[in-house]
Amino acid sequence: MKAKKFDSDKAFSSKKFFDSFKLMGEGVKKNPGTFIGYIVFTIIDSILYSSMTIIVSEMTNNITSGGEKSSEFLGFYMTWVSWFYVGLILLFAIIIFDYFTNIYAALFAKRVEIYLRIKALEKLVEIDISYYSKNQLGLIMSRVINDSQGAGDSFNDFLLNLLFSAVSFVTMIVFMFTIDRTLTLIVLAIFFLLVIIIWVIFVYYRRAIIISVDVKQSIDADITDRLINIRAIKANAAEDRETIRNKNLHKKYDEKLNKVIWLQSMLSFFSYTIAWSLPIITIISTIALHGTNDGNTEHLTYVLVAFTSATNNILYALLTLPIWMRGLTKLSNCIMRLNYIYESNSLIEFSENPKKIGDIEDITFKKVTFNYPESPTKQILGQVSFTFEKNKSYAFVGETGVGKSTIAKLLLRFYDVTTGELLINGVNIKKIDHNDYLDKVGYVEQEPQILYGTVMDNLKYPCFDKTDEEAISAAKKAKIHNYIEKLPKGYDTILGERGFMFSGGQKQRLVIARLFLKDPQLLILDEATSALDNVVEKEIQSELEKLMIGRTTVVIAHRLSTIKNVDEIIVLDKNGVSQKGSFEELKEKEGRFKKLYTTGLMK
Repeated sequence: MKAKKFDSDKAFSSKKFFDSFKLMGEGVKKNPGTFIGYIVFTIIDSILYSSMTIIVSEMTNNITSGGEKSSEFLGFYMTWVSWFYVGLILLFAIIIFDYFTNIYAALFAKRVEIYLRIKALEKLVEIDISYYSKNQLGLIMSRVINDSQGAGDSFNDFLLNLLFSAVSFVTMIVFMFTIDRTLTLIVLAIFFLLVIIIWVIFVYYRRAIIISVDVKQSIDADITDRLINIRAIKANAAEDRETIRNKNLHKKYDEKLNKVIWLQSMLSFFSYTIAWSLPIITIISTIALHGTNDGNTEHLTYVLVAFTSATNNILYALLTLPIWMRGLTKLSNCIMRLNYIYESNSLIEFSENPKKIGDIEDITFKKVTFNYPESPTKQILGQVSFTFEKNKSYAFVGETGVGKSTIAKLLLRFYDVTTGELLINGVNIKKIDHNDYLDKVGYVEQEPQILYGTVMDNLKYPCFDKTDEEAISAAKKAKIHNYIEKLPKGYDTILGERGFMFSGGQKQRLVIARLFLKDPQLLILDEATSALDNVVEKEIQSELEKLMIGRTTVVIAHRLSTIKNVDEIIVLDKNGVSQKGSFEELKEKEGRFKKLYTTGLMK
């Protein structure tokens, strides 16, 4: 993995700032009550916390004046003892409000995370399948999981610290202005000078964070990919090589992380060193301005205590500056990465006024060609024209790379044709109701799609309105009921990831049972038995033939046994359709099919 330089596109910008808050605004709209509670409790908590400074100052002023009744509060004359009890009450209130502030902050952060995650998953389900061929699954997962969590947590870090410190800062500045304007202006000037110094250091720190996160996400994606293909690693005894490879990848991440840690330490060092100079400068300035005030030590003590306490509150605002800046940085970059998902456009466009087609009567490919969007210059399917009639079966044969499986993908509308038209009942597939059409389509592919969940959940997918009895009846038709009954919890047994508890044949039977339950009008079999041994293939083929009865069936074939009994075989080559006919006709006729048949490529 080549070490990355800083990408100027990732530099902080007002657009990214507003993009972040636009998306966070959506999260606020989804959780208005939680957000309002969050803001209200934070503001009150900050005001109460800042008020403690005023109470300490008044107590000090009262004590230094000999304990006389020297101040008034809500119509009451206050002694230092009175202020002490007010302070205790205030402390109790701070604890209560701080507790609720933290609860609402955590709730809001998690609810924003859930909102962002659901929004990403909705987009990933909606987008066309070409997106997944262009993007690593591990990188997608990292964005959905890590960046949604990071955005929620970092927004909380940013807003909580900014709001708390801002309210505290304003409260203290107002309080200080009531005591001494000149001294307050000196403190403000020093404060903003320190802010500028911290900001300069932070710019370099932020760049290092962005690069390290990018490297980490690339490694996460790589690890996910390796674990998905763990069988290949095990089968090739590549464990040692993968371990070494992983160590090398993490060395580069360690290098980037070291820079982040170094800059973070430097930022903290300068922040604390510079920040703690503020109270010292305040004390010196106070003595310089009030120390020669005719020996009035009471006033000097009062100003010193008030300004020192207030400066400590301002100091908190200064020390939280790197925290909320870091939160804002992480937020903007998490949102930027999530926007790669949110702003991805599907290549499949659906009609605003789709037509429902009723029963599927016929399907016509009219001068259709196809090039994958990822490789627009490479033609996959030459120009083809043919029609599928209702309740008839068709098989596509040909050498590898002539576009057999592409036919299935076009019928499922994973992709749209490059040129020509695909018509369902004479209506362009682009104009029909997509969901209504797919409700009538059943699809079996080489690798059975088994979801994590119970056997019953898998059987009913996506026919969730079917009863358990109907699902069990479908399992019996696919001859898998007896096996399921022997499982520890029968139909309630949890299938592992990708159905690892089932053999290849059992997985395929489960998919066939699913289709018996769905009862589709159009059945697409894309090399459905190619991964099975001959004995299991025969058994599965028998079940598939039962499934094909009374349905329009399209078979993508690689073996003779799967196409012998279809009504029409369509032979493809790189230019399109080279032959059509029944099995008996084509095996006797000179041409590409006979060549495939006699050379044993179809056996």
